[in-house]
Amino acid sequence: MSDATFRLIVRTGPNPGMVFDLTKEVTLFGRDVTNDIVLGDSEVSRQHARLTHTPGGYVLEDLGSTNGSFVNGERMIAPRTLNPGDLIGYGENVTLNFEAVSPDAAATIASPAAAPTPSPYPGQPHVPTPVPGAPVATPVPATPGEDVTQKRRLPVLLAGGGCLVVVLACAAGLYWMPISWWCAILTPLRALGISFDGC
Repeated sequence: MSDATFRLIVRTGPNPGMVFDLTKEVTLFGRDVTNDIVLGDSEVSRQHARLTHTPGGYVLEDLGSTNGSFVNGERMIAPRTLNPGDLIGYGENVTLNFEAVSPDAAATIASPAAAPTPSPYPGQPHVPTPVPGAPVATPVPATPGEDVTQKRRLPVLLAGGGCLVVVLACAAGLYWMPISWWCAILTPLRALGISFDGC
């Protein structure tokens, strides 16, 4: 998995679903805006933790935070090398998943817009223009699939139901249309030598 890139996904806390691609050798976490990844939660210290890219992998280190850093529910007492799938916690409210991304999957991640744009997911924040060299944040739905699929399906069902009503109304109108009307409609066909019974 040496060709893989790594990212963090916010699971709980501010901005759930936010994705941070890890592109720097050292990434700082904390509440203060000078950090690489800002976590706006009262239980996160101003400079809470540091993630360092080493030849052996990414090493997470707590920077003496008040409420602690956790990996898979265990409070950190020393720096720890992360494995894909690890759940990182800062205080009681903020959790992030550490994930590996294959080169093929990383190539499909859209680059951020040049200017802030509204989020396509209701309730999710927009993504600001990143600072060069900072981790790239990409919004993803907090609960993938079901909510978005249901919202897309509703207009299709309404349009299909409306078309069915129109077709049934036309068929009923044609069925109960008086024979004299049929004869008037079919008159141009008599010029072609086509005749119909009853007309």
